[in-house]
Parts: sequence; structure tokens; C-alpha cells
Amino acid sequence: MALVAALATGCGDGGDSDSDSDSDDQPEQDRPVVALTEDQISEAVLQDDNLGEGWTATPSSDDDSVVPGCFGDIDTLTEGLAEEAKGGTEFGYGEAELPFVESSVTAYEDETAIAAVFEQVKTVLASCSTIADTDEDGIVWDLAMTYDDAATHDDVDDQFRASASGTLTQPGQDPTEIHIEWTSVRLGPNVGTVATIDTQERPTEHATWSGIAFERLVDVAEGEEPEETTAPAPAVAS
Repeated sequence: MALVAALATGCGDGGDSDSDSDSDDQPEQDRPVVALTEDQISEAVLQDDNLGEGWTATPSSDDDSVVPGCFGDIDTLTEGLAEEAKGGTEFGYGEAELPFVESSVTAYEDETAIAAVFEQVKTVLASCSTIADTDEDGIVWDLAMTYDDAATHDDVDDQFRASASGTLTQPGQDPTEIHIEWTSVRLGPNVGTVATIDTQERPTEHATWSGIAFERLVDVAEGEEPEETTAPAPAVAS
């Protein structure tokens, strides 16, 4: 998925300077979270140092391909929402570039709208147990889905985690085992997402990577310097 929170800026009839002063004196923790800028987003997503050695990083790219099942339904829900800024980084580990991890943040223009859509996405995922379909590229998806909206990340307004395991089959090829972990949080008008894809399950590593990413998001939104944290290298399959 990937709502600008309106700041109260005193709209008196005479430009009363006391109103501006009161706003400036408002405690930082009581001020509403506003849409992050592109520069702030670039700091809020996972950094090279957070993943450590052995990873290759590239900027995230837009993908307009249509995916099947409830993933496609979610794309439909988010279409048309006005964005203020967005950015992200994709990471691949080792020569095979697996696991693949993407950390992204999208800042929306209307917080009320994205809050409603975020809830709708959760509803779709909660009712989605399987994806069994063929997409526009002829790839056959056969995945079992699980969903959890437990509050595992602090200081955010909403969150969920979804997992998918099964196979993807390219045309003319044998099925490939695939495991997807996807966690999203909403902080004001900003949505942060971390997705992990691999041919083996990565729930523990994904939890670590998403935890670091969302702590960065909260720190940047609050005007603080994110902590320098480096995750352990991913375990190698035996």
C-alpha cells in the first residue's frame, strides 16, 4: 500500500501573533504527525547499515502489473488516493539476491482517507485464506495466506502482518516454493511497509527488519535521529 494531518494554525481575523506562539509552544509529543517529505522518507526506510554486509541495495521501482486474488483487491482499494511523497529501497542478499527485502514509506494527502483504506485492507486480508489464480503474465499463484493484526510495533496508529506460503509457476517451468512476509503500519498519514520474499520461511528475520524500519519511521516523524542498528545476517539454509 502502500492523508495529511491538518495542523491547527490559528485562523483569526487579525493574524494574532499569540496563536502562532501557542502553536510553537505545543509539546512535540502532542503535535499531530504530518505527511513526511521525500527527504524524510529516505531517512525513515531501512538503510544499508541496518542490513549489514552481503546485501545489494537499489531504489524501489513502481510495478503496474496486476496481481491476482486479494492482492489485486488491495491494489484496487489504494488506487486514487492522493500521495504527497513516497520512497523505498529494495535489498537482495548474496549472489541469488535472496532473501529479498523491500522497505517503503508512502505519505498520503488525506489522513482520514488512508485510515479508512488501511482498515479496508485489513478486512480484505482477514478474509483471504488462499490465492489460487493465474496472473496477466501467465504465472500460476498457489499460496496459503495467514493474517494477524496484533499490536507488535509501538507508537503507531494501526498495523497488520500477512504471510503467504506456496508456489509460483512460471509458464513452461516447474513450480518454485515461495514465502512472503508483509507488515504495514500507519502513522498519521504515513504508511510504512516491509516485505520479505524468499524460497524459505523468514518470519524471525522479517520481524527484526520490520522492527528496525518502523522504529526509524517513528523517530523521523517525531523529529529524532534514528538509532544505528544492524540486524544479524540471515541464516543460510542447511
